[in-house]
Amino acid sequence: MAAAGVTTAEALNAYAHSADASTDRFADHAANKTNYLRRLTYGLAPIGVTGKAATVPKGAEALLETRLPYLDADQRRVVLKSTALPSGFPGLDDKEGWGRLNLFAAADGYGGFSGDVTVTMDASLGGFSAADAWRNDISGAGKLTKAGTGSLTLAGTNTYSGGTEVSGGSLVAGSASALGTGDVYLGAGKLVCSASSMLSIGGALSVLGSANLTLQIGDAGAGRVSAGGKVTLTGGTLVVNFKPGFAPGAGDTLSVLKGASLRGKFSTISVTGYKVTPTYTPTELLLHIDG
Repeated sequence: MAAAGVTTAEALNAYAHSADASTDRFADHAANKTNYLRRLTYGLAPIGVTGKAATVPKGAEALLETRLPYLDADQRRVVLKSTALPSGFPGLDDKEGWGRLNLFAAADGYGGFSGDVTVTMDASLGGFSAADAWRNDISGAGKLTKAGTGSLTLAGTNTYSGGTEVSGGSLVAGSASALGTGDVYLGAGKLVCSASSMLSIGGALSVLGSANLTLQIGDAGAGRVSAGGKVTLTGGTLVVNFKPGFAPGAGDTLSVLKGASLRGKFSTISVTGYKVTPTYTPTELLLHIDG
């Protein structure tokens, strides 16, 4: 940490991932994932039935204890099961299940929500308990509830259908489909939309009075929100920031939030660097840039 000039575990982690592929051969996450899988399977294709359920060996959850410290032992076992290799690869279908564990994928969080999942992060503990990111494509019928004080980023192409609730800390939507296909309920804490294109919410969106919705607006719809169901606002705070390279001009009107219908208003709207006038239509929220 002294050599990197940082004072926190979070800053050290950011520093460790700050170089590009020209100077860090491990900077490309997708390439790392491909190479790990090739080595794990010896580059061989499955020769047996691929649909058998995975078995998580006794005690294997300890392998994720430092990587996912905010999950309990049972949750870490589910992570291992939901990210395990398919069955059928030569030599890997041992009875205890060690051969099918994919620790690279498991380090990127759940691969599926077979049931409802509550993630409680304590930012005061630092490290991954303060801030973490899940890059897997999460499927399943379960619901995700983000609680506690830390920040969790969802960066995968997610299809889980049980809905998403934010009750504390921050949940960062890092991809257009980060929040799956269900309803989104923002009861407290903060939902940050930082995707490079419009965030799609499959169902309804509800924002309560103590909650914060932060939009990182940019080109190509980045940071904006589109809900397939109704949008209900019962107060809350809307914060709008702009991505580097994107700067609206005085007189512009931005559509930042829309749904099948829109009812209610935010208590507070803050736009970094600008004064705005909001307009609520029956289906969307428009922000006119006054200057």
